[in-house]
Amino acid sequence: MKKQIFILSLIIWCLSSALVCANVPLMPVEDIVPGMRGIAKTVIEGDTIEEFNIEVLGVIGNDAMGHNILIKASGDVIDRSGGIAQGMSGSPVYINGRLAGAVAFGKAFTDPKYCFLTPIGRMLDLLNEPAPRPSEFLPKNTPLMAGGFTESGVRYLSEKLEPFGLKATGVGGSGSFSSTQPLQPGSAVGVSLMRGDIQLGALGTVTWVGDDGEILAFGHPFMQRGDSCYFMNKAWILASLPNLESAYKVGNIGETIGTITQDRSAGIAGKIGQGPPVVPVYVSVTDGARGINNSSRVEVIDDEVLLPAMLDAVAYNTVAKTMDREGGGTARFSFRIDGRGDISGSINVQRENMYYAAAGIGKLINQELVEAGTILTQNKFEKVDIYGVNINIVLDDKAEVAEIISAAVREKEAAPGDTVHIDVQLQPYRAPKVTKTVLFKIPKEQREGKLPLTVRGGSSLAWIQNLLRKQREEGVPAQQKDNRKTLNDFIKSINEADQNNDLIVDIAAGQGAPNAAMQSGGGFASMLEGSPMKQKTTMNFIVDGTTDIVIDVVK
Repeated sequence: MKKQIFILSLIIWCLSSALVCANVPLMPVEDIVPGMRGIAKTVIEGDTIEEFNIEVLGVIGNDAMGHNILIKASGDVIDRSGGIAQGMSGSPVYINGRLAGAVAFGKAFTDPKYCFLTPIGRMLDLLNEPAPRPSEFLPKNTPLMAGGFTESGVRYLSEKLEPFGLKATGVGGSGSFSSTQPLQPGSAVGVSLMRGDIQLGALGTVTWVGDDGEILAFGHPFMQRGDSCYFMNKAWILASLPNLESAYKVGNIGETIGTITQDRSAGIAGKIGQGPPVVPVYVSVTDGARGINNSSRVEVIDDEVLLPAMLDAVAYNTVAKTMDREGGGTARFSFRIDGRGDISGSINVQRENMYYAAAGIGKLINQELVEAGTILTQNKFEKVDIYGVNINIVLDDKAEVAEIISAAVREKEAAPGDTVHIDVQLQPYRAPKVTKTVLFKIPKEQREGKLPLTVRGGSSLAWIQNLLRKQREEGVPAQQKDNRKTLNDFIKSINEADQNNDLIVDIAAGQGAPNAAMQSGGGFASMLEGSPMKQKTTMNFIVDGTTDIVIDVVK
């Protein structure tokens, strides 16, 4: 009878633990007591899994918020690695042959031989419906390794990743390795956001592998994004380097072998096999002053929140690599984003512009790219799948900028529907004045009388500041409502927005003729768009400044 009960109990336990790989027995946190000893598995060089000793010092926490296990590590591996190193996160810990948990957390211990473990039971919850819990301790994680990034590119990338709690570390080229070993508990594993000519990812350790290819790793969150879609990569460890703060592993992130699908407080989970959806990105940068061209071809994870920051970082890094200098200049920037919306169908955002900055030109030029990426990925109207992003940038160290000095109309009088010639005098940077002639067609419905026009450059916002000042003086409430009602409205506003190198003639807001943009309550976005009568002439330089002229309209 006792034998039958034992067999029945064993069957029940096996069913409840059906996800456990290769019949690895588990040790519940309730069974762990101070003084227990065991071993942990990790890689500190190449792809060879080695073991180090651990001693349990205690268990803290509760059922509601979760438990953590304090351990002390020892042995030759720990001596050679400089202690519990960043990148050992996820290293499985076995006590009496039973899997107890994974290396996960470190406090500001002066002795790097101490760390916390995440119990395996809590990690297995990732494979079911995970219950979100906060991370109680500092993760023993490896900073993101940025392969193929310049020094300034790494600094810029770190700025963009700071809101996500990540920090990038430059590791030179993307590297390569020849490991053919399958993932198993203790193997090094990579989690990456970007692959190709430049790479961005972190190293950790596999805790557990299921019979169907599911894995658990890290023992702490990567970014704690919940449902996720990161690259799962093979990894090759070059060394574990001692450091005053914390030792850390350095290695190469290799081929994609699956997808990380969960990123929560207890660790990350994924499945070996098919990789995640990607967004192909191609960046071409030419330094006209030096006659040098560089390009970057990468694939970025299809993540609505991270994608704009990744586009920004890839474009900036390619610019930094090509310019090979800190400073200013003029940039001609164009990009195209292709995708498909659930409602809108085929989507195309295509934009060209010119920029100038006396310093830091590389940080200026990506603003519209980031805005477009954010609108597409994070809009409130519909989900958009992005198929590809193409970016082209041409740089010069010259200041290709001119300021409007004056404007005059050649025709003394004009009738509705006539085209008039406007001579605009411009002052280029450190060069003689030039005069450019632009055309303006008077609206056919324009009434007789004085028609005030504003002549401005695409890079000048002084006209909006004047408009807002006049509205305040006249007691006109500033419009706040945005009249863009669909995703296509936002896309149209991007595609048709003024360029910094446009010379623009528009009916002065609130004067002469009804201004649809000002009367529609469209707010600041519609102010930027101007009136339906606006006419633009694209120049080969950035145009700044604004002036007013008046046309006599007669019938």
